[in-house]
Amino acid sequence: MRDEIDPAIIAARRLQAPVLAGVDVTRLDAAEARALANKAAMMLNDGKPVMQRVEDFEVPCPYGSFRARLYQPAAARADASIFYVHGGGWLVYDVDTHDRTLRFLAKESGLSLLAFDFRLSPEHPYPAALDDCRTTWAWLHRHGPSLGISTEKVVIGGDSAGGNMGLALAIDQRDQSGPRPVGLALAYGCFAPGLMTESRERYKSRAFGLTPERMDWHWSTYLGDLAAGDAPHLAAPLRAELAGLPPVYLGIAECDVVADDSRLLAARLAEAGVPVEVDVWPGSTHGVLQMTRDVQIARDAATAMAKALARFAS
Repeated sequence: MRDEIDPAIIAARRLQAPVLAGVDVTRLDAAEARALANKAAMMLNDGKPVMQRVEDFEVPCPYGSFRARLYQPAAARADASIFYVHGGGWLVYDVDTHDRTLRFLAKESGLSLLAFDFRLSPEHPYPAALDDCRTTWAWLHRHGPSLGISTEKVVIGGDSAGGNMGLALAIDQRDQSGPRPVGLALAYGCFAPGLMTESRERYKSRAFGLTPERMDWHWSTYLGDLAAGDAPHLAAPLRAELAGLPPVYLGIAECDVVADDSRLLAARLAEAGVPVEVDVWPGSTHGVLQMTRDVQIARDAATAMAKALARFAS
């Protein structure tokens, strides 16, 4: 492990500095933290890859509906698609803040991609967001073909908290005998609270972006009244039984407090007999996939993730 951040990432962060410099989001209320984080993300979100089709849908649910968005690149394969769960610590971001990333993944994979806006914490703690994942997964398999979205082979992608929920969803569908993904590609996921790892200590400085204190805060907002040690396996999927899952690609941001979450998960997957591929993205930090406009290592990472998704769907 190195401690050198790619200079292009540092430069991209400088562009966001007018919004985030000196701000401790853990001391803000959820709405204010969300507004600042989303505004900063949108600053790196233009110059988007062109899609053949982008369409929003309303997914019905017990409390009304929420938005899902289809990204379809030119010459998209007709036999496979990506189900994507966005990151943001369960508290920030949405389809709009991830729009450039999602378009990039769809273009580089050659697959249609469906992403969606799940309920956010702390207003809606676990299992609300995961329930919305389940609802969207069921909606996709029920209505996808009539909407031009293949459900023949579906791969799950996700970053950060979305990586957590993408893995949890795959475990849940295995256990409930639901439609199962053919593979997963998860970027810098956080897979259990309270992990005392080497990467947590090594990259604890604010210079690396995500700090241990902020990660713990995100966990607390997601778990609500649950103590970290009492988190159920679908909230902390590192603790789950992993046998019988499809192949998994794990993208690790090298300079990231949760880098070792993915290494621990890789070891557990291998022990369970699940094919797993680990890819360390050198000099990168948490959230690098949202920097594809300005950072070559971000484009390289997103391309590698997209190729893994396409490979699992082949």
